Order: sequence, then C-alpha cells, then structure tokens
Amino acid sequence: MAAKTLNPAYISRLFGELYDTLSSGMSVNDGIYMLLSDNKNDPILKSLLSDTSKGTKFSEAVKNTKAFPAYAEEMLQIGEHTGRLDSVLLGLSEYYTRQREISENIKNAVAFPLILLVILAVIVILLLTRVLPIFNDVFAQLGVSMSGASVALMNLGSAIQSYAFVITGIVIFVAILAIILYKLPGTHDKVLSLFKGKKLKNKMSSANFASAMAMTISSGMDIDDALEMSKKICGEDTGKKISSCQEYMRSGQSFDNAIKKTDILDGVSVRRLTVSFQTGKTDETMKKISEDYSKKVNDAIDEKISRVEPVLVIIMSVVVGFVLFSVMIPMLSVITSI
Repeated sequence: MAAKTLNPAYISRLFGELYDTLSSGMSVNDGIYMLLSDNKNDPILKSLLSDTSKGTKFSEAVKNTKAFPAYAEEMLQIGEHTGRLDSVLLGLSEYYTRQREISENIKNAVAFPLILLVILAVIVILLLTRVLPIFNDVFAQLGVSMSGASVALMNLGSAIQSYAFVITGIVIFVAILAIILYKLPGTHDKVLSLFKGKKLKNKMSSANFASAMAMTISSGMDIDDALEMSKKICGEDTGKKISSCQEYMRSGQSFDNAIKKTDILDGVSVRRLTVSFQTGKTDETMKKISEDYSKKVNDAIDEKISRVEPVLVIIMSVVVGFVLFSVMIPMLSVITSI
C-alpha cells in the first residue's frame, strides 16, 4: 500500500472501536471483521483482516499496511508484548482524538483570517466597480466633480472590470496552486508552524509528552523506556529536554525532579506528578496533565483568533470608510451650495 496517509480521525476511530471489541471479550480479528462488514470497501480494514486471519499479530498487520505512524506501530507492539493491548488501543485513540481536535482548530484559525480577507476584497471591488460609478453619474448631473482620490479609485475599478476574466483566472490559478502546495506535507507543516509560534509549540509538545508517558507507563514500560518512546512524538526542543531528563535520572535524580529541572512541564504539573509518585497513579496523572495541556493549546488558538478578528475588522472598516469618505466630500459641497 501507499506511504502513510491516514489522518488522526481515522486512526482514533479505528483504535477506539477495536478497544471496545477487546473490552467486550472479542478478539481483534473479530473486531476488524465487524468493522469491515460496515465498511466493505475500506482497503486498510481489508489488509488488516487478511493478515490477522492468517494468525499475524495485529501490530504486524498494522505495520504491513504502511499507512500508520511509526509511533502507533511501536506502541501496539509494546501492548501485545506486555498483554495490555486494550489499554494501548484506548490510549492511542484518545491521543489521536486530541491531535485531530488541535489540528482542526489550527486549520480553522488559519482559514478564518483568509475568509475575512476575501470578504474585504469582495466589498472593496463592489465599491470600486458598482458604487463609485453611480455616485460619479449623480455628481456629473449636479455639475460637481468627484475628488481626485475618488476618481483614482473609480479608474482602478474600471481596470478591474476590463481585465476581470484575466484577474479571475489568475486568482483561481493561485488558489489551486496554494491548495496543492498546502496539501504537501512539508508546505503544510511550515504553514502551520508559522501560525503556532514558540509558546503554542511548547504547549503542544508538553501535551504530546504527557500523553505518550501516560500510554507507555500504562502499557507496562519503565520510566526510562517510556521517556525514550516519548522522544518520537515530541518536537526537537522537547526531545533534547527529555534527553537531559534521562541524564538527570542516571545521576540519581528522581523522575519528577528531573522533569522540573528540564522544564518539560510547568510547576503545577510537576507538583501533581510528585503526588502521583506517592500514590502510584503516575499514568493517570500524566493522562490528566495531557488533557489539561490540550485544553491550553485550544485556548491559545482561540486567543490568536480573538486577536486577529478585530484587526481585520478594523482594516476592513478603514478601507471601506476611506472609499465612502472620498465620495462624501463632493457630496458635502453640493449640500452646502444648496
């Protein structure tokens, strides 16, 4: 099959449904068969069922599709090795659900300003091509000339009308090209990276770290191996912090102290982690910390949108106001002369 193409929504749904299957006492193979009965043309399910029906382990069947992230493949192998595949499936489902929600929020946040800009462009074009000519005719009948700014804007509107087909073609071409480029993984990631900013990236890395630690610890891995696995889904900066954390632990530091010194998590999360060590509920605490960070990420995205919206509205108001003001000046002269 093709290279990795599955989106987080599909992975989350698949693993969540298979977790329900295992929880009810059925085998993974039976679960895949049931899912395929409702999605008969799904190539991923067909491939998984073909392998598991032959006795192939689920993790190997997943790997053979070449359509899942390497992190998911490795976590499934660990789950099978430790006998906690159900816990891993649930953890992966929740992890990819959060990834999907964050990704959709970021896409919406990027799309929102673009939509406002398109609306602004449409309004300005209508003013230049439809409204100003009407005022020009009215003023001509009254024997009054429009201001230089109004005439310049109206001439711009005439030029837009004259070359409407060419301009429309260029806009459509640029839009299609932008969509194609955005679909490419490298370009897509760069665009989203520009939007995220350093603080948002750090929050997302912390959320990924806590989620990975929750899954790996609950699957039966020790802390050091869990840290090693967590590097695979965290950013480069967080990966370096995890390596430093491992060094601190090798020098005799406790896990929570090592986390505190490397600033992977904030102070409140570290204190919660310290308490969890005493109660033996580190995986549950990590899961809650991950959920809290995911909420912080979504709140940060909403905050960015709340900042962009008024700025674009102000720009729209200024542009429209300038066009209308350039028309009002000669109109005032007509009114005062009456």
